[in-house]
Amino acid sequence: MPIAATASLVYSMLFATFAYLLPGYQTFKAVERKSSDDVREWACYWTVLATLYCLQPFIDLLASWLPFYYLAKLGFLLGLWYPSTKWAQYLYARGFSPLVSSYEADIDKLYMDGRTKLADLMGQHASTLKGQARNLSGQATVLLKNIQQKAMDKAKAGRAPGGDATAGHGLHTE
Repeated sequence: MPIAATASLVYSMLFATFAYLLPGYQTFKAVERKSSDDVREWACYWTVLATLYCLQPFIDLLASWLPFYYLAKLGFLLGLWYPSTKWAQYLYARGFSPLVSSYEADIDKLYMDGRTKLADLMGQHASTLKGQARNLSGQATVLLKNIQQKAMDKAKAGRAPGGDATAGHGLHTE
């Protein structure tokens, strides 16, 4: 395996471990302990991570040419969830929360409008989709019956008087 492919695989595994697996496990532990402080910390982490995930293509476009960018990205990720740094809580409190809070009413309106439009669109097309699904189901049933009938006809032809049931199957009787 070429070195670049190996490095990419190792980076992907480390990223998945540090971004999702370990924080996911810590979130599980916080929820199971019913510790509201821990749950809040992990909610901050997931909110910041989701925001960064959405911004990642732009950040990568601007900074991926920098030496050791991907190592720095892994280090930053560790800082987001590592308990003694609390970078996620800092970014949430200083960046995300004030920004989103100032636009919260607009975001809620946009969300509700989008949800309503999506529900209307689904309602309009639901009967069409149901009809198409029924039609497809009927066609599949007919196709399966035809296949079954052909298989039964072939089996009968093989058992017909004068017919050799093993003919064409590569079976030899001696």
